[in-house]
Amino acid sequence: MEQSRERFWAKTGKGQLGPNGEPLYHPVICHLADTAAVAMEMVRTYLSPVAVVTLAKGLGLSGEDLIRCCGFLAGSHDLGKVSPVFQYQVSNIGQMLSGSKLYEGWFKYAQGLEKTGHGLITAKTLPEFLVEHGINNRLARRLAEIVGGHHGYFPSAQEIKGLPKVQMGEAKWPCFRRVIFEQLNTFVGWTVAPTKCDNAAAMLLAGLTTVADWVASNEQSFPYTPDQPFEEYAQGLKDKAETALKKLGWSQAKTGEPLPFTELFAGFTPRPLQEAAIALTAGLTSPCLVLVEASMGEGKTEAALYLADYLQHQTGTGGFYIGLPTQATSNAMWKRTKAFLGKRYPEDVINLTLSHGAAVLKTEYIKSSCRLDQVFDQEGRVVASEWHTARKRTLLSPYGVGTLDQGLMGVVRSRHQFVRLFGLAGRTVILDEIHAYDLYTSTLLERFVEWLALLGSPVLALSATLPRSTRAQLVQAYARGAGFRQTSLPEVTYPRLTALTAQGVQVKPFEASEHVRRTLHLHWVADDHWAEELRGTLQEGGCAAVICSTVDRAQQVYARLQGYFEPAELKLFHARFLFKDREAIEADCLDKFGKEGSNRPLRYVLVATQVIEQSLDVDFDVMVSDLAPIDLLLQRSGREHRHHIEEMGKDEHKIERPRQRPPRLKEPALWLVKPKISAEGMVNFLESGYIYDRHILLRTWLTLRHRVSVVLPKEMDMLIESVYDLEAVIPAEVEPSHATDWQESLSAYCLDCEVMTSNASDARIPPTLEETKVDNFTRRATEDDEGAIMHMTRMGEPSVTTIFLQQTPQGLVLPRTGLAVDLEKTPQLEEIQALLSHSTRLGKKGLVNALLAQARPSIWKSALLRNCRHVVLDESREALVSDWRLILDEQMGVVIEKLQQSKDQ
Repeated sequence: MEQSRERFWAKTGKGQLGPNGEPLYHPVICHLADTAAVAMEMVRTYLSPVAVVTLAKGLGLSGEDLIRCCGFLAGSHDLGKVSPVFQYQVSNIGQMLSGSKLYEGWFKYAQGLEKTGHGLITAKTLPEFLVEHGINNRLARRLAEIVGGHHGYFPSAQEIKGLPKVQMGEAKWPCFRRVIFEQLNTFVGWTVAPTKCDNAAAMLLAGLTTVADWVASNEQSFPYTPDQPFEEYAQGLKDKAETALKKLGWSQAKTGEPLPFTELFAGFTPRPLQEAAIALTAGLTSPCLVLVEASMGEGKTEAALYLADYLQHQTGTGGFYIGLPTQATSNAMWKRTKAFLGKRYPEDVINLTLSHGAAVLKTEYIKSSCRLDQVFDQEGRVVASEWHTARKRTLLSPYGVGTLDQGLMGVVRSRHQFVRLFGLAGRTVILDEIHAYDLYTSTLLERFVEWLALLGSPVLALSATLPRSTRAQLVQAYARGAGFRQTSLPEVTYPRLTALTAQGVQVKPFEASEHVRRTLHLHWVADDHWAEELRGTLQEGGCAAVICSTVDRAQQVYARLQGYFEPAELKLFHARFLFKDREAIEADCLDKFGKEGSNRPLRYVLVATQVIEQSLDVDFDVMVSDLAPIDLLLQRSGREHRHHIEEMGKDEHKIERPRQRPPRLKEPALWLVKPKISAEGMVNFLESGYIYDRHILLRTWLTLRHRVSVVLPKEMDMLIESVYDLEAVIPAEVEPSHATDWQESLSAYCLDCEVMTSNASDARIPPTLEETKVDNFTRRATEDDEGAIMHMTRMGEPSVTTIFLQQTPQGLVLPRTGLAVDLEKTPQLEEIQALLSHSTRLGKKGLVNALLAQARPSIWKSALLRNCRHVVLDESREALVSDWRLILDEQMGVVIEKLQQSKDQ
């Protein structure tokens, strides 16, 4: 040998040499030990007690034996780096460290071989050593595949079997790996082997390994130590791991005495719903599923936060995550949650993240991002750890708010899905507005709930309008995952609270609060005439919302209403505004119509799409709506007469606002746009027919067409089941043409349901208790950027994030700010944020295809930009993309015009 000992690198930076001519590198054994130390500290200190119990049960270990075993297995993840295919990818460094003879002996056999990932080599070579330490063959292979998948994909048996021996290295290479294996074992002190590894433990161990590797790869916390003897290096590793995690903002959710509801929400008198939640805690154990079904504005969020706080302090769950349907609802809930945690823990620094694709653009959230070890002020102590704000890491913080999609990616076969499950394991997961999803997403949601149960995570699911079948399916899914006995649900009147624990299921009704008991008047209007009627209705003042089924229709309605109302009394709100504009409109909407708003106008009309349908806490005097499924109409009506406006805006320093509703609008009324009926009796649902299923629209219309009012919440169950009970017979009074339509559309609906269920089943990971190989949990070549997440968790038309630029005589600029853009220069984070603030998602199929056919700038390599496309506007703020004209209008948002007919429109 040319040197007395062979050395192997795990990290080389950029392959640079030090002043002495020696390589700058971090040895494999040091990185393995770094990862092991971090993993042990995470299990010992930061995993919730519930997650630790789940991990212990799944591996058949406990206490210090569990900690050391997890540390050792996580540390062994990079054993495959001790291989020629890895060491010689930086050939000069590898040759200098291992010696020319080893390099030359491998090189002459390696010509033309494809590069092999070191995780695959770990999966191939680790089992032999594990077997020697008392683990049976089958379990050893499973554990090796789990830790070998730390780059996001579990290797398959076929890949492992087909790995060429030359890639792993022959002759002395197995001996080198053995030496490092034993060094790691000595450092960790691992003596007791696991006896099993169930699916829950597999997901937790995979997530632990990957996250510990990420932390241990931080060069500031674990600087390169090329020549320090390992025994000396290892002595300070426990302290290094503790310090590294604290610097990155890792914190543990507190446990102790839960606070009474009246202390958590000072000044909020418990309503019957909250009283039912308080009574429930007497027998509430974890894991558990709680379904809250109550009217809009009843206080479901407060009840859920109270229960989450109780579960955290009494049962050891590690904080909570709130999953919502949209980014807009997530933004609003993040602000509410930030205030809640600030009051709950006034003396502590709390790590709260916002988890969705546009969180990087939420100004208030970005301002809260910092290093938690540098928070010293006495205010604003609910912040987001910088490390946890990165993509894939937002679900690792103890508290989080975001879209449901971020959680659903944990049960979709995608890269690093196990990291998401690891982040949510043992934490309470609050699912808000669960009625808002189609069957495809609902099928994923069932599997998500099942896996949360297996991982010991309580689930609190909230809805105003939940069909009976959906309620039963969620209860059954959680029972499967938790290993509870399957049970049927008793019939109990709405509103109700359903709780499933190891002791069984209980369903409790409660009284609706006075302020949600209402008679909602229904008023059918013709599309050609309601604008004039609305102007007359608002003659004495009032705030109206007009909800349209599509963006195009919303733009058309807005243009029509410009002839009836002054510009200052009219605004448009939809998802096709640039993000920068949409955020401003959302803030203005909350200021005008929100409970805390201070500028409610005397008269105003907001034309919107479904963006105001869910969770936004806004109040209108009257609403006009295109026809939609019954549950969504009822949900929309919850934005009428939601607040006691006489209690709003009492601050004498604020702008004066109306103290009561106009005389004509004392009672809530929902105006519904009539569908058109052909001479043959066929119903034309107009734009709504392009968005919603025909059978559901037909049954909604048949249910409501002759009614002048509905009594809520008394009739809520009846209304929902009249539309969603697929076993219901056709009512005798339905005309023959509509009866035929019912039958034909039901057949088509059931067929669509089968397709959606089948597609979701193909996308989702295996059931909790199914014996399966771990490679069935991940799918290769699947990105997890925001576009891919939406594509995999929602079944709909494809869409693409499109950034709008403008060509001026001075060059390319951002159209809203005039900031110069250089497409030849790699953008930094602030520039990326500026670019994305001038983006929106476009979803017309033909246009999307045309945009995707265009090349993106080569320097857009950031994960935030690499799947985006851009459009360059002229000085009139127009652009042509194939046979589409795009217009950026300040009032209308992005207007899309088709220049000629196309078969894929």
